[in-house]
Amino acid sequence: MEREKIKLNTSKTILIAPLDWGLGHATRCMPLIDLLLKHGNKIIIAGNGDSFYLLKNQYPTLQFYELPGYNISYSIGKNASFHALMQTPKILKTIREEQKAIADIATKECIDLIISDNRYGVRHPHIKSIIICHQIALQAPKNFRWTNSFFLALHLKQLRQFDALWIPDEEGDHNLSGILSHAIDFKMPTSYIGIQSRFANFTPATSFVQNIDFSILVVLSGPEPQRTYLENLLKLQLAEFPEKILLVQGKTANFQQTSEKQITTISYLNTNDLFIALQKAKIIICRSGYSTIMDLAALGKKAILIPSEGQTEQEYLAETLQEKKFTVACSQNKLDIKAALEKIESTQGFPKYVISTIPLEQALGDFL
Repeated sequence: MEREKIKLNTSKTILIAPLDWGLGHATRCMPLIDLLLKHGNKIIIAGNGDSFYLLKNQYPTLQFYELPGYNISYSIGKNASFHALMQTPKILKTIREEQKAIADIATKECIDLIISDNRYGVRHPHIKSIIICHQIALQAPKNFRWTNSFFLALHLKQLRQFDALWIPDEEGDHNLSGILSHAIDFKMPTSYIGIQSRFANFTPATSFVQNIDFSILVVLSGPEPQRTYLENLLKLQLAEFPEKILLVQGKTANFQQTSEKQITTISYLNTNDLFIALQKAKIIICRSGYSTIMDLAALGKKAILIPSEGQTEQEYLAETLQEKKFTVACSQNKLDIKAALEKIESTQGFPKYVISTIPLEQALGDFL
């Protein structure tokens, strides 16, 4: 039974800080930001990188603070997971720097509540601090799955430094994240806040994208050098097809649009333009990042998912959703777009998920 809505009319000063690995952590914070603004709260956003600039573009009137960047890179090849693990000291150093920055912001802005999306240093010992995370049960590479329980225990210890954990997913069998965030003994206040997509119940305006001829949409984001590597690989393989293609690079710094043969390349699309592009496309090719998956579920679309090498969470999600016949999964190091396009014809695609704000409102009600 769906929970009842609660009143959220407050005037709190709330700090929201999404992680900077790709754009997904920022986009999934948009429903939360919109809801809090609607109910009269003052929102301050902290972050860095492309996700930071995306939110600046979306919310130009809000106050922004730049945080230290994790600057994580994912190498290309079979050692990608090991390369990512070796950057742990850099991550821990950034977490300490985040904590110092957050303490300064909290004092200057008189923060009432902190909401972190996967930034472990965005918390304060004297201010209620919430972390949003879907990947609680970290997945080790296949040959090291026996270590999963060890990494889960370490991760839960880190999460318990926050006052609450919010999981952007549904609690029951209709969930998207599977074992990443279900059947876990959290031992801390935990809420499933529902699927969070900026495209849920979205009303579009007109867009220049409507005048671009394409049937296949490629949407890229994520850390370098893998983002550029995949872009070049896809352009090489897609050049052999007669279909018109729109490729969105996910680079927010400067807007650029170019055309070569049947491929139109655009550096970045805002929420409205990307919504139009996603709705217009017959087939979508993208990473299997969780926020992207939530957007696809909200729109009920067909997609070819290409996990980033070394990101075992993306590999798990791509494999699981292919088993459900929602998507087609492709390995980056054995990419065969022709075979994937043939296979997707018999794939049912995502059923269109019904998105409700009520679980999020209920979770917020415990802190406002």
